[in-house]
Amino acid sequence: MMSPSERITVLYVDDEPGNLTGFKSNFRREFNVLTATSGAEGLELLAAQEVHVVISDQRMPGMEGADFLAIVKDRHPQVVRMLMTAYADVQAVIDAVNKGKIFGYTTKPYDPADLRIKIEQAAELAMARKERDRTSALYRANFEEAGDPMMIVDEHGVIQQANAACGRLLGKEVTALTGLELGSIMESTPLGITQLGQLLSGLGTTSLDVSVRTSLGTVADCLMTASRIGFGPQGLDRVQVVFKDITDRKQEELRLRKLNDDLDKRVAIRTRQLREAIDDLASFSYTVAHDLRSPLKNIKAMTKMLDGTGEQTDLASRIEAGTTRMLDLVDDLLRFALTNKSHINRVPQDLRTIVQEVVQSNVPEEKRGSITIDIPEGLNAPVDKAMLKVLFVNLIGNALKFSRDREDQRILIGYEREMEAHHLWVADNGVGFDMSSGIDVFGAFKRLHRADKFEGSGIGLSIVQRIVKKHGGEAWAESAPDKGCTIHFRIPSEVPKDNALPFEERA
Repeated sequence: MMSPSERITVLYVDDEPGNLTGFKSNFRREFNVLTATSGAEGLELLAAQEVHVVISDQRMPGMEGADFLAIVKDRHPQVVRMLMTAYADVQAVIDAVNKGKIFGYTTKPYDPADLRIKIEQAAELAMARKERDRTSALYRANFEEAGDPMMIVDEHGVIQQANAACGRLLGKEVTALTGLELGSIMESTPLGITQLGQLLSGLGTTSLDVSVRTSLGTVADCLMTASRIGFGPQGLDRVQVVFKDITDRKQEELRLRKLNDDLDKRVAIRTRQLREAIDDLASFSYTVAHDLRSPLKNIKAMTKMLDGTGEQTDLASRIEAGTTRMLDLVDDLLRFALTNKSHINRVPQDLRTIVQEVVQSNVPEEKRGSITIDIPEGLNAPVDKAMLKVLFVNLIGNALKFSRDREDQRILIGYEREMEAHHLWVADNGVGFDMSSGIDVFGAFKRLHRADKFEGSGIGLSIVQRIVKKHGGEAWAESAPDKGCTIHFRIPSEVPKDNALPFEERA
């Protein structure tokens, strides 16, 4: 559409001055009207200023209207052309259509209102042509000056046009590229040509990685982006193809991929070496503990055979007490090693039943009244039953031990269902400990109280944490001096894909 501030300029050519005066009088308010008495004078005006619509009378001396409009078509193709003639001049109209490619015609005498509408329509066409030409010129300039290689390819995959950047990429003159098939410059063509065909079926824009061959025989990796731009002058559907040279990026990707592969190999080697070292250490610990057990038992048995009084009896008792502690430590070491080596077998188990079995088997009858099991009946969770029993044996045993001096000894085994996990805890009202010291309560052989007050090796909570981790969960503690202690643990409600410790051999 024309802007309101832009007036339509109309050139009217007629050899009769009265017709020119009448035309100007009829249309000078709406349009900028120019007049000429001959075709030659009209051509001079067209060359001197911009005209949107030219209307010519047919019968003029020297140059008839059809001939004049044919010249205008060749010299000023953007101007919309119209013919004015009498009813009897049918042949003149035909000549004007064939020679001048006219927009339309009107007859004498004309109807000003009808002619005004035709002029406005013709002007709209002229402005559309002007905008088209402007856009085409801008596109051609951008196409030629673009830094990225670009080409126009028709529906048969033939290159119609290429810019200078495309010539530089392929190492060829731009003129040498015109007429080549797109597939002839590609290292691999089927996918690219197929997707270009889909574009011509109206599927929009596509991008894909391609490799193109240069005149030097090298291969350049490119990102090819193709967009349909419509039909060309020859009536063939066309696609604009833009190449982005990504050879450096591809080479960097290959380098990084090689680095990653090398890193994976090194990690695999280090992992295997670390696993072997861990296995050797576990085997060593187990062997040492196992081999120590027999001589310690012999020493303990021999001290009972000693017959003496006074100092001899005292020494024998001290030796027996020392060997007993050593045997307890060896047994804990063996349990710790076995827990680490055991493979987990998670199947749905009733949690309340497991806890009840542990209490019945490991807690003296007179102590069972101090234990409250707050776990719903029939609650199943995917756990290793044997391991979970060991876990509760340690937690309940610790709770009983550290609260045994309380007159109202209380132990609570609680449960809470979380979004994707089972949260359990064992709480007591015992002596507790100071968490501000920063000590790792789950570390192996970490003792929080003096050995003469509370027996044990400090291995129990470490076993608990290992079992929880094998289930893919986590454990933590809450406590304060003389305020009791609560050991929490959370295990997933679904079996994790990898629920073993790092570097542990999988079953």
